[in-house]
Amino acid sequence: MDRTFAQLEQRISTLVAEQRLYSEDENGIELSPEEISSRIEKSAMEKTKIEQTLLDERATRNRLSDGLEQQEHSLKSMRIEENKAVSAFNEINVAVSRLEVKYESITNRLLDEYGLYPDFENDDDFDVDRTRIRVEQLKGELDSIGSVNPGAIQEFQEVSERHAFLTEQRNDLLEAKNTLNEAMSEMDQEMEMRFGTTFNAVRSRFHTVFKEMFGGGDADLILTQPDNLLDTGVEIVARPPGKKLQNLSLLSGGERALTAITLLFSIIEVRPVPFCILDEVEAALDEANVIRYSKYLKKFSNNTQFIVITHRKGTMEGADVLYGVTMQESGVSKLISVQLSEVPAEIVG
Repeated sequence: MDRTFAQLEQRISTLVAEQRLYSEDENGIELSPEEISSRIEKSAMEKTKIEQTLLDERATRNRLSDGLEQQEHSLKSMRIEENKAVSAFNEINVAVSRLEVKYESITNRLLDEYGLYPDFENDDDFDVDRTRIRVEQLKGELDSIGSVNPGAIQEFQEVSERHAFLTEQRNDLLEAKNTLNEAMSEMDQEMEMRFGTTFNAVRSRFHTVFKEMFGGGDADLILTQPDNLLDTGVEIVARPPGKKLQNLSLLSGGERALTAITLLFSIIEVRPVPFCILDEVEAALDEANVIRYSKYLKKFSNNTQFIVITHRKGTMEGADVLYGVTMQESGVSKLISVQLSEVPAEIVG
């Protein structure tokens, strides 16, 4: 608006200057006829003296008359332009007055509704159409927001406090998660190391114990995923005497049972345990293998206490204490124990 006012004032000053120029030109033109008249009077008085130059003076007068007519014609045109300029100036004044009223109205509305005051000092690229479109967009966004909630500030504070609390808790949980992941990673490494060490030891003992239990042959433990010890499986392959090496599932029931017992004894030998409960694990064995099984129980009984549930005679003969249940009367059960170490050897035999 300041720039518009400056342009208007500059235009008015130009018009005033032009009007003054027109006035000065008009005054100059009014003096020319008097000068011509004076020259004509002098020429008449000196007519006798300058008859020889009369023709030249007339020609000069004719030229001056033509010039005067041209000047008068130009003066009329300038007066017409001056009138147009004055009319335009008046129209501009009216338009400026209307713009000032409209500007004041818009400024007051902007101040009342939005608490803003226009500042056009640096708005050389101000685009009215683009600004109007942006205002309509902002109005639409304000309408979509809905009515103002007076308690929004308090709610925002409460939500902010809740958010800060939850963020702190989340950070604590993330830190705990990272700590647990580190601990799990360390445990995985430790488990892999211990599993690898124990597996190799059990595998070595499994070779030896299998030959002792079967009286020959060979057996092995194979990892299904050697590069992933935490998820790997273990396959048992065995070759009893007189047979080829094959998977455990292809052996007979007695051979599978004795192979499983062999693996159990190998584990106990590598990692002794205080006690072990065996529930008729030797039920599928023949008498010769039952004797081998009983001898191995006796061999490990110094470090491990075995509680064996069995009906096989060979297993009972190798035990230190026998516990049995009898029913001397109908519906009445009685527990009987026998300390075989106190029984004479010839009776046991």
